[in-house]
Amino acid sequence: MSVDEIGEDFSPEPINLLQANRNIGYSIEEAVADLIDNSVAAESKVIELDFSWNNGQPYFALLDDGRGMTEKNNELANCFRLGSRNPLEERASNDLGRFGFGLKTASLSQSSSFIVISKKENYDLSVRSLDLDFIAKQNIGWRLRIPKNSECFGYDKLIASQATGTAVIWNNWDRCPTQENDFFELIETVENYISVCFHRFLEKRLIIKSNGIPIKGISPIPSGQGAVLKSQLPLVSHSTAIQYAYLIQHPSKWLDDYESILQFNSFRLFEGFDRQQGIYIYRCDRLLTPKGGWLGVIKQSNSAKLARVVIDYPNDADALWSLDITKTSAKIPFEFKSEITKFIRKSKSASNSKVVRGKRQQRNELGRIDSTIWSERDDKEIYSKSYYINPNHQLFKSVFEGRDGISHKEFKS
Repeated sequence: MSVDEIGEDFSPEPINLLQANRNIGYSIEEAVADLIDNSVAAESKVIELDFSWNNGQPYFALLDDGRGMTEKNNELANCFRLGSRNPLEERASNDLGRFGFGLKTASLSQSSSFIVISKKENYDLSVRSLDLDFIAKQNIGWRLRIPKNSECFGYDKLIASQATGTAVIWNNWDRCPTQENDFFELIETVENYISVCFHRFLEKRLIIKSNGIPIKGISPIPSGQGAVLKSQLPLVSHSTAIQYAYLIQHPSKWLDDYESILQFNSFRLFEGFDRQQGIYIYRCDRLLTPKGGWLGVIKQSNSAKLARVVIDYPNDADALWSLDITKTSAKIPFEFKSEITKFIRKSKSASNSKVVRGKRQQRNELGRIDSTIWSERDDKEIYSKSYYINPNHQLFKSVFEGRDGISHKEFKS
């Protein structure tokens, strides 16, 4: 056949394409979340995240107890293949995957090589590595490497001891912080992000541990003294997507010490309470937009700071929501925009009313308290004035509260 009949080959150079894939735009927390997506899709019940400083040669490993993979029919090799799944292909309702890029792009964004160790029920252990240095030096095209046991940090033995499971190891984590303090700060960043993105799973059956400690699910819609569901409405133009509107209590109603609590909580998510206003989009219970924002529908404002809108949609609507490869952003479909905007404006209006009432209440409370620290008293017998501290001033309020506080009588003496 001639070139005119079959066209010309334009296969990319492996090392060029793989190096380009390192810069798709994953943060460390987004990369780890993408690996967790695969473990959830494999029906894992327990996922372990191991971060090791390793005397300045750090590595990261994720272990799960999911279905696992085998070498038979190139199953393990296919998990390394870019675009291993067609994004238009129908998926199981609990499948968090989309493009067939996650394992590769997420891992390469952080580490220039990674190892996958896997065991499927009734099959032997399988181990392969995608190593950019190996591909560049060998210059033999798209080839995986079989790593030595010594490169697996003992995780090959751990997976071998399970009935099923998979481990992913970033064994050449070249984009890790170079300072130990930064490394441990990075771990906390990942844990906080995972606690929010997967909070619905963590609140049900899934256990995710970080260096042996279970991660607690944190919803961006706070419970307890937090949010009230104001309305729930299916999107008319897409019946399987549902939108919910929540109103957060005004800060005047919060516990005084929520800011001082060391544990990550829903009032202190990422950039702070005010910045967390906005739309939270869930795909198959996985939160795509953990940092909120109004996605261009309305502008962020003080009047909307108590408003939260949740949208749930299934994975068969990915094309409509313009889900990206990192699965960290989605765009409001044009055909839904008018409908969602009306819903959001109602939420903003309710938020504004509550903000105004809260400010009025605070002003009234301040008005009832004498704002003068020093009070004066006339002594007519000796024609003089004396001054004493006003115990009703807001500044001294905490002095009289709690078990360790003092009485007004002791204060005056």
